[in-house]
Amino acid sequence: MAQSLSTSQDLLDIATRIAISASQPRPRGRQSTQEPVVDSTTINNLLAYMQSRKSIKELLAYILRQTGREEIDRNTSKLLLSTLKNFKESDDDINKALELLGYVKWIYETISGLNIDASRLKNISTFQQLVEELVKMM
Repeated sequence: MAQSLSTSQDLLDIATRIAISASQPRPRGRQSTQEPVVDSTTINNLLAYMQSRKSIKELLAYILRQTGREEIDRNTSKLLLSTLKNFKESDDDINKALELLGYVKWIYETISGLNIDASRLKNISTFQQLVEELVKMM
């Protein structure tokens, strides 16, 4: 198992950074749009892919493919790849990857569902900080 991700809290913190990155407004010319750099279908597809294939290496290849197709922006891709590249093909790490992607989905859906301007969350680095900031925004 990837040593730095030994607890659910570690996974929540990393998932928070990934979801915030994926939720950032897509740049369009001189102005940003409200459309996120990674859409919800892509987030769902990452989790569904891992649930069906149960392979870390194949998930990494899928992330690279989606990045090349500009379905995942480079920053979000880098966060995903840097986290998952150290995972093994063991049941334990596969379950950790599923847990991580599930958290990413939940946090991403929270940000989009509450219509939060994700650019206001750029300095958030932990799940606890996100919860505290969201409480202030509600």
